[in-house]
Amino acid sequence: MPAWTDQRLVILLPHEDPAFAHGKPYVVIEPGNKFGTGAHPTTRICLAILEGVLFTDQTILDVGTGTGILGIYAAKVGGKNVVAVDQDLKACKVCQQNFVKNSQGEKVRVINGRIDALSQLKLFDIVIANLESDTLISLLPALKAHMKPSSLVVMSGVLATSKEHFVRVLEASSLRVISSVTEGEWAGFLATPSHR
Repeated sequence: MPAWTDQRLVILLPHEDPAFAHGKPYVVIEPGNKFGTGAHPTTRICLAILEGVLFTDQTILDVGTGTGILGIYAAKVGGKNVVAVDQDLKACKVCQQNFVKNSQGEKVRVINGRIDALSQLKLFDIVIANLESDTLISLLPALKAHMKPSSLVVMSGVLATSKEHFVRVLEASSLRVISSVTEGEWAGFLATPSHR
């Protein structure tokens, strides 16, 4: 049986038959003891937000990529290329392998390090960050530095009880919240630069 499924995506482990997807889009994930099997609410929140904003030929930055599930989904839907960043070397290796398992290896560049390892000149259409709230807040300037005026940032990892505070932090960072999604105790956000 699939590791996880909903109306938009089926997550399969490497030994599982793609027939379990029943024609739905699917991603094959080898967890490798890393966060990102698709079962966590914050991952599902990001997938739900991404579903409405992904189009062909977009450039994607996935910060704190873990197993790469969100970046792989973006690539499979039509992303032109994905830069996946994680400070954990084992996560980077698992991520690279998972992109290859999903026939998306040519679309990804995996970076073991911090987001500031990227050139400041590199801008992306979609930025994804599924991280703990404090980490998200500390990374907001770096995330914004890699966004175009029309870019979108998809974030989750914020407790629903802190939602209003987090929105205020985003606004203070010149990011305008377009929408939010809550599942259980977790919240996620879609935002864009506010141009003020």
